[in-house]
Amino acid sequence: MTDKIKVIISNQQKTVKIPTGVRMLVRRCCHAVLIQENFEGSAEISVTFVDDAQIQELNKKHRNLDQPTDVLSFPLGENGEYDVNPETGAKMLGDIVISMERAVAQAEQYDHPLQREIAFLFNTARA
Repeated sequence: MTDKIKVIISNQQKTVKIPTGVRMLVRRCCHAVLIQENFEGSAEISVTFVDDAQIQELNKKHRNLDQPTDVLSFPLGENGEYDVNPETGAKMLGDIVISMERAVAQAEQYDHPLQREIAFLFNTARA
């Protein structure tokens, strides 16, 4: 059973207003995924909202793809081994970066709410 989950959420873009409830949605997604994965212990995860230009820069730097994408994930652990935050004892799982511009466009394209798209992107990032 998961002990404590710290989700660090930051918004580094100004293009899209983050709807009310999205931060809670992201936290719930984190909890649900860790429960589904039978994760044991305390965990920390970082989720950052960016614009297309920022995610394109990250995509180019880390994947050599000079184009925007919807979501990137940067896991910190491998084979169940994680760095541990010495202050909290929590396992540091990594970072998820979501392009809010892409999320809005894809929500419109698939005719569903932005919150559903964000939850979907979050879930695909863990794969």
